Amino acid sequence: MNKNILKDLNNKQAIMYIDATPDKNYVLRILMAYRENCNIKWCTGTDGTCDNPLYQKMNEDQEKRAKLLDEAILKLKI
Repeated sequence: MNKNILKDLNNKQAIMYIDATPDKNYVLRILMAYRENCNIKWCTGTDGTCDNPLYQKMNEDQEKRAKLLDEAILKLKI
């Protein structure tokens, strides 16, 4: 595998469309879509391993974003 190409570990595609109906749940839908995108992790090996420090940092940042978004979504659902 070419190590210069990012591979999504979960074979997921980022959510690019969000229902933009201007209602009370609009902001929540945006946050939930961004949160779903945080489930995407990157690897360098076909077995899901990641030996590249940059990609490892990207995965760590995904986890941090997910935590922040989980907190915000929980507050909005109350």
